[in-house]
Amino acid sequence: MINKRFKKLYSRLIGIIFVLFVISHFLPVPYQVMAPGIAAELSPMIEVENGYENQGEFLLTAVSSRRAVAWDYFYISFFAPEDRELTAISEQLPENMEMNEYIELMAELMEESKLQAQAVAFRQAGYEVEVSGEGAEVVEVMEEGSAYNNLQQDDLITAVDGKEVEMAADAVNIIKNREIGDVVEITVIRDEKELAFDLETLELEGNEGNPSIGVLIRSRGLDYNIPGEVNFDTNNIIGPSAGSVFSMEIYNQLIPEDITGGQRIAGTGTISLDGEIGRIDGVKYKIMAAKEAGVDLFIVPAENYETASQFAGDLELLRAETINDIIEHLENGLQS
Repeated sequence: MINKRFKKLYSRLIGIIFVLFVISHFLPVPYQVMAPGIAAELSPMIEVENGYENQGEFLLTAVSSRRAVAWDYFYISFFAPEDRELTAISEQLPENMEMNEYIELMAELMEESKLQAQAVAFRQAGYEVEVSGEGAEVVEVMEEGSAYNNLQQDDLITAVDGKEVEMAADAVNIIKNREIGDVVEITVIRDEKELAFDLETLELEGNEGNPSIGVLIRSRGLDYNIPGEVNFDTNNIIGPSAGSVFSMEIYNQLIPEDITGGQRIAGTGTISLDGEIGRIDGVKYKIMAAKEAGVDLFIVPAENYETASQFAGDLELLRAETINDIIEHLENGLQS
């Protein structure tokens, strides 16, 4: 009789555990799982009209992000695996902004990144390029940022530290390349008046390690004239962090010699109109994705180099501050 009861209780316990296990794989929690994403060849995604074909490849790298379920929360919290982590959704989204609005803003920054990459690549290849914009429009001001009670929604940022801002990515790149605690001068147009604010760069929750003044911005009045056609097929990839490798892929199709030397070269980093390469988030996971893809060299922004070197292992890193750093390194490799 005792054995029968024990077997019955044991069966029920196993059943409950099984049901909880199944539920844990479907029950969402207010976190996202960050993990290595894709390392994808750019030649199928980018086509320069009448461009050259090459043997080597440039690859973009991305971070995978998905909604966490209860199982993810328990597993990652308990085992702390190196290849994934949890981030609170509330830390990812600015206050009063819905996820679809944030995704739309990231998609706009991706389009700007493509434009800047084209401009930089064509200029490096010796072409005349004209790019202009009215500046960066403030979409949202966050309470925890230094811009709060200073900048306002619809302000038009026209300069940062005296450096002209024609599009949102210009302002983002300048501020991201400052140190946390630095003071930056933000020049804006508000009600047809020019105003200047000295704002401290802060490390905001959910954006650790990155200097910020606590605003979301988008470009206003963007216009460009590039002497060639470039077609992109980047599907659902959003954000500005592939700008540097976009530039290199376009440049490599514009010049007769394959600057890769037949190598597979992955990388990351934003690009500004003057060719500066800016820091990005998630470099650890991008390195992991590149190693999985078996690349020969990884291009990393100077500001991310220290972190990248901790996870690179045998993967060769190229520390780059500007697009010229990449071109000079690869040209030297071709000559040696």
